[in-house]
Amino acid sequence: MAAAVGRESGHDVDGSIAAWVWSDENWSPHRYQVYLSFMHAAANQLAADDSWPSGAAPDLLECALFTTSWETSG
Repeated sequence: MAAAVGRESGHDVDGSIAAWVWSDENWSPHRYQVYLSFMHAAANQLAADDSWPSGAAPDLLECALFTTSWETSG
């Protein structure tokens, strides 16, 4: 899913960033904090739009990301 989002957004066209981020299970505290910061920022950005619950915690976004299948057009 991370590779698909990277390709579609133009931020990770070849998937190398997604591959690095998800390459192992032994995340450092710093790496996990970066992930949490991203999730908070992404949830806040989504909440600015009417398509996402305004008071939703980042946990809802994480649940949506990891419990649904990624659908791409084309």
